[in-house]
Amino acid sequence: LTTRKLKVKRVDDLDMQALANRFARNPVGELSGAVSAEFQFRDTNFRVDFGSPQKRGRDLFGNIVPWGERWRTGANRATHFYTSNDLMFGDLEVPAGEYTLFTIPKQDGGTLIINKQTGQNGQSYDQSRDLGRVPMEISTKEEVTEAFTIRVEETEEGGQLNLIWGNTVFSSDFTVQ
Repeated sequence: LTTRKLKVKRVDDLDMQALANRFARNPVGELSGAVSAEFQFRDTNFRVDFGSPQKRGRDLFGNIVPWGERWRTGANRATHFYTSNDLMFGDLEVPAGEYTLFTIPKQDGGTLIINKQTGQNGQSYDQSRDLGRVPMEISTKEEVTEAFTIRVEETEEGGQLNLIWGNTVFSSDFTVQ
């Protein structure tokens, strides 16, 4: 048995409520990470800035993201899309510039909303600022994508905007003008 010599100093009681309140005031940040993805093809630069929520074992579309309701297309802030050249999404002409993307996911595809307002959070939506709406196709893939992802990919006809989460892919084709 070893003897230890210690000096002890008595202090006032800790105010646990004050400590808890101070801790609760600390900023906690955003749960979903922010992603800025850049793509380039056909002499066109694309950038997409979006919040990337995680699947975490959850059922996504039809549950976390309800069918038939407007979705911010990601997490946290609104999703922003930039193109350096004019695009055509079906019959919708999208001039070069920055836009906000919203979607209405449906079991048969849904709708991509291209909105002219930028800089807002994900809950702010002004339908009067819509540039237009275009249909999306839906498909499934075998592998699961844990983090919500947006990709702009080159195709023979132009390009394709892909929204990927879980094993679901929403896509909308476009041409570069």
